[in-house]
Amino acid sequence: MANTWFDFKQFRIEQKDAAFKVGTDSCLMASWIDASFAQNVLDIGTGSGLIALMLAQKCNATIDGIDTDKKSSDQARVNFQRSLWSNRLTSIHCSLDEFAKTTSKTYDLLVSNPPYFVGSTKNIDQRISNARHEGNLKLSSLLFHVKNLLTEHGKFTLVLPHDRYHDLKKEAISNNLYFHKELFIRPNKEKAINRFIAVLAKTKSASVDSCELILYKKLNQYSPEAIELLKPYYLNL
Repeated sequence: MANTWFDFKQFRIEQKDAAFKVGTDSCLMASWIDASFAQNVLDIGTGSGLIALMLAQKCNATIDGIDTDKKSSDQARVNFQRSLWSNRLTSIHCSLDEFAKTTSKTYDLLVSNPPYFVGSTKNIDQRISNARHEGNLKLSSLLFHVKNLLTEHGKFTLVLPHDRYHDLKKEAISNNLYFHKELFIRPNKEKAINRFIAVLAKTKSASVDSCELILYKKLNQYSPEAIELLKPYYLNL
């Protein structure tokens, strides 16, 4: 039987009850994010708490993680409590819509690996389907709430498939949010870009800092650039 946990250098992710397991998208995004300025962070769709814990390792912020899935939220709570940063991490079981209606807090950093599949075949497991498909959290709703939860000079970072790039551009314009940074990810140098990570804010940027990352140098071997990002976290790097 495979392990129900994933060990990082400074924490363990128990994920047996989480709808969304440890994945490369979340790890790359959390590794790439500049969180040095953050005092209050909101992780939207925290799942097992992976992104929140990776951010807690790299900054001193207070971090809230919300998730609509009760088992995932409970799993995140356990992972938070067992971590070195338990006093700064809170898991909250609720939807983004519910949270936005009831909270008085604003955040200088919001992060999300949102459900992003549109129109594809859904997983027979309803919890996994909800975690991966956009139905329960549309991009338009996500950005609407992000705008209201961000401080005036706050940043929002998310990861999406490359084919959703223009959708994000459109919704950002509709919500008066502006691109500041973007990272385009290729699985290897022969393949097309399949993921991107974007940093948005309420304030306009004079220019967008845009770069590209090749994930694998060869089969199952990370590129030097990917290793540089992930080595503070991965045990085998």
